[in-house]
Amino acid sequence: MKRWLSLAAVVSLLVAASSPRAVARPFEDPRAEQNEALDGDAAYATAPRDPACHVSVLASSGGPMPRDPHTLVVRWTGYTNYELVYNGQILLLDAFFDRGHIYPSLGFHADDVKKVDAILIGHGHFDHMADAAAIAARTGAPVVGAPVTAEKLATQPIDPKQVHVVTGKGGETLQFGSFRVEPILGRHGEPPPTLVDAFSVALKRTAKAPTEDELAEQAGIHQRGSSDRRVIADGTIAYLITLDTGFRILFRDSGGRVTDYEKAAMERSGPVDLGLIAVAASYLNTLNAEQALEHMRTYRPDVYMPGHHDAARNDLWRATEPLFQALKDENPGIVTVSKTYREPTCFNTEVNISRRK
Repeated sequence: MKRWLSLAAVVSLLVAASSPRAVARPFEDPRAEQNEALDGDAAYATAPRDPACHVSVLASSGGPMPRDPHTLVVRWTGYTNYELVYNGQILLLDAFFDRGHIYPSLGFHADDVKKVDAILIGHGHFDHMADAAAIAARTGAPVVGAPVTAEKLATQPIDPKQVHVVTGKGGETLQFGSFRVEPILGRHGEPPPTLVDAFSVALKRTAKAPTEDELAEQAGIHQRGSSDRRVIADGTIAYLITLDTGFRILFRDSGGRVTDYEKAAMERSGPVDLGLIAVAASYLNTLNAEQALEHMRTYRPDVYMPGHHDAARNDLWRATEPLFQALKDENPGIVTVSKTYREPTCFNTEVNISRRK
């Protein structure tokens, strides 16, 4: 029995086929629904599918590089680790990959990372820098961090010439190929002790205790990071990263209060295209959302991509949905993105805030 489409259905199909969104394109930019300029870029809209934007293999461990030099590929690899791939170059934000058996698997190991052009460390706690020295020593990549981070790196097998010390207090600009990096002094998160203590007690009572081997493994990992109290006020660096197209990224690897240095930097630069921002560690969604709102108001990102919301086995992951809802209630136009480990998010960086009329 033949089935015939109604005239209305035929018209609908024709309209869909002629729509710019129906044209094959290399990837779907997360801003596509909000930004008509992406549909107006004919070269982007008609380019073939880009494998770099469709596979969950890090470029630093042998995955494909984006075909177009103006395509930015962002992959989250747990906590506030991100891989940025752009114009043939690879930037790692934090380096904590060999996390141990009490954590979910990231799907790769630090030894798999073979090519890196630079590593930016937000702060020196072990869960942000534990693998930085080994990766830098193997790849020759420079490592950027605060003085307290550099002190810890000095105890590990890395050439001191590869370590770039920054304070984030102004006048420091680094160039790594197409990445221009401005370090900005931030502040580490300080969750309420009463909440932290209460949840810690509850988790210890209900969660499976780590084995002797797991405790020994974690002790070795912790040694590759710093527990110095200076991390809170003097050792947490946010980074404003500007690409050669003018596309701006703000990376902040701790969910602390915004500093005057950050406010001044954002006043100079204006809004950012992408915020890679740690979720606060205050356990309660209301408190974490309150901190996320301060970050959004300061950096004014078009796209908000959180980090540090995963956790060790039976620990509490930090829900992103309440944060996203709070952000969108205040700013309906913000785009929120949260993906699984290594899953790529791609941007056409020729469309950015600095080029808006």
